[in-house]
Amino acid sequence: MDIGKAFSYVFDDEEWIKKILIGGAFSLIPLLGSFIVYGYMLETARRAFRTDDFALPDWDDIGGYLTRGFIFWLGLALWALPFFLLFACSLLFIVLLGVATGEEAAIGVSLGLFYIVFFPLIMLLSLGTALVIPVLLGRYANDARFGAMFEISEIIADVRRIGFVPLLLLGVTYMVAGYVGQLGIFLCLIGVIFTGFYGNLVIAHAAGQYHRLARGLEPLPGAIGRPPATPLGYQGGADVQS
Repeated sequence: MDIGKAFSYVFDDEEWIKKILIGGAFSLIPLLGSFIVYGYMLETARRAFRTDDFALPDWDDIGGYLTRGFIFWLGLALWALPFFLLFACSLLFIVLLGVATGEEAAIGVSLGLFYIVFFPLIMLLSLGTALVIPVLLGRYANDARFGAMFEISEIIADVRRIGFVPLLLLGVTYMVAGYVGQLGIFLCLIGVIFTGFYGNLVIAHAAGQYHRLARGLEPLPGAIGRPPATPLGYQGGADVQS
């Protein structure tokens, strides 16, 4: 994977400032704006997968971005649901146990134990998020199937074929892009809207690169990682140039 390209390709587009400003503006819209941004990320990941066009997508398909972004968000919500239910039920059980004793001190102790037990799990889930979300993004962007986000056996098979290093690079890119996205805090706070959107574009490009390796296609020139011996082909609606 060419991580440097994931961070630099945005600036190769002659209209990158305008496109990022538009994306940042959509980010300000509650909920619906997030769906549109997700949809834009999906198109960006698809282009990185094809490698025939690194230009940022135009903002000419808002309805399509909204629809596809909502579907992707729904897939992420379904992935997160079991963990949310486990967290909520465990917290409720511990609080009720403390209330049953009738002492405020017992409630405080119960909550303290809850956070001690669940803090390592939360950290583990944060790491899992950095690995899973970009993989799901690449799969749905390029295979154009909702079910592609839930084919766990194929996701595991991809890791076995191309090795763990590309997945690790993808996770590191996700986390670094998140930190870069927060740099806008130093620009009178509002800048985080635009740097955050830039971070999303970095993640999308890296996700497209990873999915390219997973489909058995050649990585970008100078990239780290190699494709599996037997190309899997493209499962979406367009041919891919390797």
